[in-house]
Amino acid sequence: MYPVIHIAGQSIQTYYLMAILAGIVGYVLSMIKLKPLLSSWERRLLPLGLIVFAIVGARLLNAVLNPNEYKKGFHIWTLSYSKLSLMGGLVLGVIGIFLFCLLRKKDPRRIADAFVIPCACGIVLLKIGCFLNGCCFGKHTTRPWGIVFPANEKAHAVIDPLGFIYQGNHAVHPTQLYEILGVLLALCLALILKKKLKDGGTAAVFAGAFSIARWIVMPFRSFSYPKYILNIFYPLFYAVIILVCFGYGIYCFRKVEKTSQKLDQR
Repeated sequence: MYPVIHIAGQSIQTYYLMAILAGIVGYVLSMIKLKPLLSSWERRLLPLGLIVFAIVGARLLNAVLNPNEYKKGFHIWTLSYSKLSLMGGLVLGVIGIFLFCLLRKKDPRRIADAFVIPCACGIVLLKIGCFLNGCCFGKHTTRPWGIVFPANEKAHAVIDPLGFIYQGNHAVHPTQLYEILGVLLALCLALILKKKLKDGGTAAVFAGAFSIARWIVMPFRSFSYPKYILNIFYPLFYAVIILVCFGYGIYCFRKVEKTSQKLDQR
């Protein structure tokens, strides 16, 4: 919608602006949430390290999902904020938390819970950037909430490369907004159940619910991935995350209930 904004005579790409803002907001919120759990230098270092892990993971997963894009002179190590897959960043970010906790002998469950709100806010800002930029767009739709991205000719080319079908009508599903709604619903569910879950349960419920939201939105997205990625890899990928996360969430819920029952009996 607005891929470029003009501030004080300078042209700024909104995609990069929102990505920077997401990093800053996520970092500040992480510092606040980690205060009871980590020392001052650990609170400063861990979020920075996880941002690096997230970007690396996002690029690696994208290279796996869309290898053809890396045969056109664009290399996997290219320092460019493009060709990234969100879920790869989240997965490697979680691995980064476990590695940090292993080295520092910390409990990864409470630290993972501390990152739920910063992560949700960061994703929302990133998706706002995608919406303003017109990337991560959906398939053609005639629904009244379909949106035309006039600045994104690539969207039109993917929908109808010959220009025969959708002449003058390039409305697509605003899947960026769908995913923002999914993040907010996942966050609300995690926070509502927070008191009924032990350490790590909040993060598990958020991750599981967000994965369900991504899975639901996926059929509405326009992808350039091979069919086996969309029909096999992604369903298995999301299914594993959902089963693991909600499995742990149920375990936490039952453990809290048993503890409460024992306390009541006393």
